[in-house]
Amino acid sequence: MQPDILRDVLSRLKSDFGFKEKGRFLQEGKCPACDKRELFTWSDKPFVLRCGRENNCGETIQVKPLYPEIFDDWSKRHKRTPENPHAAADAYLQHARGFDLQGLRGCYTQESYHDRELNLSTATVRFPLPGAANTYWERLIDQPARFGKKKARFAFGSKYTGLWWTMPAHTAEVLAQAKEVWIAEGIFDAIALNQSPAFRDRGAVAVSTLSCNNYPGTAIDALRVAAASIGRSTPRLIFAYDVGKAGVRYTREFVKKAREANLDCGAAQVRVDGEGDKLDWNDLHQAGELSADHLADYLWNGDVTIAASATEKAMLVYKKERYASFPLTFAGKQLWANFSIERINQIQTAWMESEDPELAHIKDLSPQARWDLAAEEAIDIDELANCTFRTLYFQRDPNIEEGNYYLRVDFPKRASIKATFSGSACTTNGEFKKRLASIAPGAQWTGSQFQIDRLMQRQWSHIRMVEAIQHTGYSIEHGAWILGDRAVHRGRVYEPNDEDFFVLGKQNVKLRTTERILRMTYDPDKLDLSWIGALDTAYGPKGIVTLAFWVLSFFADHIRREQDSLAFLEMTGLPGTGKTTLLEFLWKLAGRANYEGFDPTKATNAGIARTLGQVGNLPVVLIEGDRNQDTPHGRRFEWDELKTAYNGRAVRTRAIANGGMETFEPPFRGAIVIAQNDSVDASPALRERIMAIHFDKSRFSAEGKAAGEALARTDVEAVSGFLIHIVRREDAILAAYRDAFRRHEAAMGKHKGIRNGRLVKNHAQLAAMLDAMLLVVTNLSARQVADAQAFILTMLEERQRAVESDHPHVELFWERFDHIQSLETQATERPIDLSRAREVHAIHLGSFEQRCADLRLQLPCTILELKKLLKTSKRRKFEAASRPTNAITGKTVNCWIFRNPDHQPATKN
Repeated sequence: MQPDILRDVLSRLKSDFGFKEKGRFLQEGKCPACDKRELFTWSDKPFVLRCGRENNCGETIQVKPLYPEIFDDWSKRHKRTPENPHAAADAYLQHARGFDLQGLRGCYTQESYHDRELNLSTATVRFPLPGAANTYWERLIDQPARFGKKKARFAFGSKYTGLWWTMPAHTAEVLAQAKEVWIAEGIFDAIALNQSPAFRDRGAVAVSTLSCNNYPGTAIDALRVAAASIGRSTPRLIFAYDVGKAGVRYTREFVKKAREANLDCGAAQVRVDGEGDKLDWNDLHQAGELSADHLADYLWNGDVTIAASATEKAMLVYKKERYASFPLTFAGKQLWANFSIERINQIQTAWMESEDPELAHIKDLSPQARWDLAAEEAIDIDELANCTFRTLYFQRDPNIEEGNYYLRVDFPKRASIKATFSGSACTTNGEFKKRLASIAPGAQWTGSQFQIDRLMQRQWSHIRMVEAIQHTGYSIEHGAWILGDRAVHRGRVYEPNDEDFFVLGKQNVKLRTTERILRMTYDPDKLDLSWIGALDTAYGPKGIVTLAFWVLSFFADHIRREQDSLAFLEMTGLPGTGKTTLLEFLWKLAGRANYEGFDPTKATNAGIARTLGQVGNLPVVLIEGDRNQDTPHGRRFEWDELKTAYNGRAVRTRAIANGGMETFEPPFRGAIVIAQNDSVDASPALRERIMAIHFDKSRFSAEGKAAGEALARTDVEAVSGFLIHIVRREDAILAAYRDAFRRHEAAMGKHKGIRNGRLVKNHAQLAAMLDAMLLVVTNLSARQVADAQAFILTMLEERQRAVESDHPHVELFWERFDHIQSLETQATERPIDLSRAREVHAIHLGSFEQRCADLRLQLPCTILELKKLLKTSKRRKFEAASRPTNAITGKTVNCWIFRNPDHQPATKN
């Protein structure tokens, strides 16, 4: 490994795993599988990390996938020079692939490739191919993830059907003299095998067919001719294709085809039937797993994979393992093989006692050979299921210490089905039968409890762990946005692997639920911002500011981690002012079509808790929560319940159904948007947590109507990648946000009439993200930005006035009080104000309620709610509740006492 790459890798390994450097080794690293400090690797060649607890763990971790950013920019690290025009290609093959360049130089060149559609360029390692001129295959080596799945490519019009690629030294004559010719899929696989000393010791040579569906008939015919010309038989052919369904399918097909052509051939597989981790020969070369013993195992795996019958397959397993009974699969069915010792002995006895001359040769066999021959005759194979199934991994939710097994069910001629199985469903025969039938139509299990135990025991011997998170969006524990069909981690976009989870460095993560609330179409180099003009035309600064809050919500967890809080956005206005159109469009930017929000008054407590907890770094929109006071209390949503969400704390507590006393309090990870006709009716503490935008019809025009309709017609596929484009710039946006926040907070704090520090912080956060999002939303004009910033300042001023005024219910109470008092005369026997001193008001709430009823004046709310709100009275400051008062009527009455602001104390001369 090159010194600068080695230095970077060692630094990251020490930081992430806690390694200590001891001589030639890094030791005492923390194993992510067993949490023991037994992880080690070589300090000069840290390609693979291994857990020293081989019997109890044995975890191995490939280093290159952990830190792709270190290995991904070869032409920047290694500049081409006239003396070495292939510098980056040499470095890539040597350090990223682990190859010895001796014997390789001359069979490749360093070239470049430009993708016109993406407008991206990269250096490549190019290998000329046999056949037509100008035919080649090349590997993209500079940040290939930018090109999606196009990490390698063939020259346009390349035709290699029937041919194979060989290293320059492996001429037809050299191949003809080999004992074995291993036919691998990729060029790097063939090179890796050829550079293995144990492989060369076998007298083997590897070639590449470049694709697993390319039967090299023409090349094999040439090999037969070359072998015949030197008086040798054709070398044994070993089809050694990659792990996976396609590799296994064509291995079986091509072995059959070659045998029909009277060729001696076999197969090699990394795993039996191509199951398990997708390791190729290059991976095994770098991991040091191409020794003679390893190669023998791979050949045995290949023999089992291509077995022509269930009996042949069972005998291969029996001869190696000597199990009396065991499971196996064949022809897409789950089988069970039994070997009865009693039956085997009976067959051998009958042979030895028989005088049949046709059995005479059996008596001359060795005891082991005779036993195996009898076992093959005594074998009993039963069908357990008309399908096969494999445990892919165990998915665990670390928050509630709960998990499930994720299984893939395969049928002979139908598509596979993947589903979760609980621990009970995997370990109880009857439960397994029910679960299998319920998720896989037509699947039947007829096995016993013993057989299901044995099956799971074998499949779980080296089971993989995947963390399943409950919410869509940002996971602070993994530092990644898990968005369903895509994930974003450290600026890179990931797609789930074939087993439906994301590999993010050393972390395996997935969404626990199969529900996908976001469906995004993402193009890494195309961001459609053409809608900005329509947004500004239809909504003006209010639309731009709402967009800024939407972007702010994408970093909600980040903001709270650094600044402890994130304010709520309130969108109010009469029906028809465009709130729904705006919200539905903003949701399209995150990949959610035909959605506005949820109505908390129509949801159960459990439903509200789940909705608030199902997203991270995404908005949660509460709509139509402003029911009037006639609505039964049980159907009204209490806005004050959201106070803890301001700081990202749990809003609701749930019990864990495990028979214990544990509870689950998921933190609130999103951002709150409240959209309704009227302002939030809540306590002053909650109102300080809100930033308000009021929508009206002042901008209504023909142009505005057309712009709003254009936003409504916007195809979600055209704009849904906006979220990913934003979060990919995580570091840059947050850095810009921090700088802008300091500037806006200082300016707002000095603004005339602003006295509330919390309001300053809330609106400074919004203004800062408006500035920061310009790194991505590049087509906002200076005028649009200035207008939006001015509007945020107006929002702050209005909110300052709102929090200093009384609650609307308190204001209505005092209106009623003043009205009743204005109707009184000196003859009124029981006035509404029972105070003897003019500097205070003394009010008996029962009498107040009665007087309102007499005058047919509606109370602002119930007396119980009014008692809570009156304590917050500001203009007529609350002093005491239910204090015995010597009223002007001469009786002692329990009254509520408020300071009278209109009373002017007498001045002393």
